[in-house]
Amino acid sequence: MSHPENNDQNRYELASKILSGWSREDLETYVITQFVDDYRHAPDIFEETWDDFKDSFEWSQELRESMKENCPNPGCYCMACEKKK
Repeated sequence: MSHPENNDQNRYELASKILSGWSREDLETYVITQFVDDYRHAPDIFEETWDDFKDSFEWSQELRESMKENCPNPGCYCMACEKKK
């Protein structure tokens, strides 16, 4: 099957037309899924984003408890930070 050239203008039009039929909930779910996937595959993006937004929101108790002070590998649950005490 033939298709148009894969250039910026055509990619934008294709994406715009597809998204125009999505609900806000669908869009939010898609974006959240993309962020989660990016964070999983690129921990440096997660850490950079965290640094930018750590003081911007009220975080869940679970998230706050997962942060260990001076941990060499935050979130890993290896308990290395606890062993240093």
